[in-house]
Amino acid sequence: MDQLQGDHDTVSRDAIGAQSHAEEDASWQAAKSTKKRKQEALERRRGSAGLQDQVKTGTPTFKKLPKLPPLPKDDYKIVIRPNQGLPLRNILTPTLAQAIIEACQAGIRDDHFILRINPGSNIAILSTKYEEVADKVRLIRALVLNGRAHAVRAYAANGDDTLRGVIHGVPMNTSTETLMAHLRVRTHGVEIITARMIGTTKSAAITFFGPTLPRTVYYYGGELRCYPFRPTIQVCKVCREKGHRADVCPHPDRPICRLCGLTNPTDGHPCSISCASCGEAHPTGDPTCKKRLKPPKPKQPQVQAGHSDKLQQGTSNDPPRTKNLRWFSSEEEENAYKSADDKHSSRSHSRSPGRKPHSPSKKSAPAPTQQNLHRSPPGGGAKGNGGDQGCTQQASSLPVSWAEAVAPKSACTPPITQNVHYQAVIAENKQLKQRLDKYENKIMWLEKQLAQLMGATPKTTVQASQNLTSHPSEKLRDNGHIQPQSTPPRDPVANIGTEQTATNLTLQQQLQLMQQHILQQTEAQMKQFFVEFHDLKRYVHESLDKETKRRRKQNQPRSQESDAKSMLTSDAESTPTSSHHGN
Repeated sequence: MDQLQGDHDTVSRDAIGAQSHAEEDASWQAAKSTKKRKQEALERRRGSAGLQDQVKTGTPTFKKLPKLPPLPKDDYKIVIRPNQGLPLRNILTPTLAQAIIEACQAGIRDDHFILRINPGSNIAILSTKYEEVADKVRLIRALVLNGRAHAVRAYAANGDDTLRGVIHGVPMNTSTETLMAHLRVRTHGVEIITARMIGTTKSAAITFFGPTLPRTVYYYGGELRCYPFRPTIQVCKVCREKGHRADVCPHPDRPICRLCGLTNPTDGHPCSISCASCGEAHPTGDPTCKKRLKPPKPKQPQVQAGHSDKLQQGTSNDPPRTKNLRWFSSEEEENAYKSADDKHSSRSHSRSPGRKPHSPSKKSAPAPTQQNLHRSPPGGGAKGNGGDQGCTQQASSLPVSWAEAVAPKSACTPPITQNVHYQAVIAENKQLKQRLDKYENKIMWLEKQLAQLMGATPKTTVQASQNLTSHPSEKLRDNGHIQPQSTPPRDPVANIGTEQTATNLTLQQQLQLMQQHILQQTEAQMKQFFVEFHDLKRYVHESLDKETKRRRKQNQPRSQESDAKSMLTSDAESTPTSSHHGN
């Protein structure tokens, strides 16, 4: 009978060990999957619009002791949990690091990882960016410290970008493979990394990768509500201290009653059950304990890129807007949305290969013109104390005249770019620029024609001289310039030279006249442009002066009323004094 009981215990221990190994392998696969997804997301953000900043809100909490700097966010995190009887708080971190290197048979170096001991939880966390190092460390089962071997358990922890949820109504003892094969989620941007059952309950814990926790998940097609996973407060049932579990208790031999918490108990002492978490009359870790679960973390809204820039610059008073998520009602809708999203992203990449990310909140300020520099006060504008912040910040980028600076801030005045006269001047200036471009193109065309004529002139004269030399008498007879009967014949060589000189002079005179005509037209057009420009400049100055005078007239009645009130007050005070002196 004892042998059967021993065989049964051995089989149960083997089953528990196999289950723990399966969970460790699942956690390692989940860690690698999370690492891969984070790298893909980082590459997408760099390729499309750059890294997005996250704005942290909430009231800052002040603690007595400063926190340690966070470990690298994108590294693999391997948790090393010792068995009972090994308090890590009594071991130096370099000593533990040397033991880890020896356990890996010198397959890793000390510059490949960062080791940190958490004395409260009695665990050690190893951070590394190398997958080979993480794979070797997670297989460690024992560490030699001070000449003694201590059993440990190493496993990969989930990253910071993962979320955990809980679903209820799953049959007990369901394997992880079955859960992963039949669990689905239809929230855009959210994927299931791993899932496991919680003890011997009908609840399953699911690890997601994505920006938010999905509302529902589907198991065998059935819809189940997904709740946020709230980890339990670790309370040791052996030493009744918080921060670690019983399997890693550093003081397993401490004399204390596990039910009531009495130190150095005697046999038969009066024992009343007391919870180490809340102090009520129930066992420690009871499911009905009100302080068994940790409070949920406050949600930090994910702010869009443009709005985060405004918050950093202090130019927005609106509350942060959370990212709009999408829940699909069917797989066809989800696939259609993903395909459309992929096409849009590929199109944007192909159209803008080297374009810098554009932030909608950062607008380039207009370049200061000569008129604005002339009208701006020497101090760069007055500093107003009151008024609307949005109006003040909008007007701060524009030059302000002295009259506008001393005017009361009762209402937000519109910027000068919204003035009707200003817009009309801008439109006319645009038309003048178009006309100037048109004339410049015409001048360039005329210059090309002139160059072509200058290049074709020698060829024309040579051809004419050849024709005259070959048939001088026929040319003269056909043209009717010379009659051979009445006029004596001339020397053909002298005749050719005279005709060629006359032709050259005629062409040169024509070209000179055309060039002078073009220059005169250009000068006239430029003079007209300068006159119109000066007229527009004078018109803008007059419009701005009228606007300034109008504002002064609006503010003048208020000053007259205040002067009248002050005069009445002074007359009322001076009247009894004068009557007294008169008497």
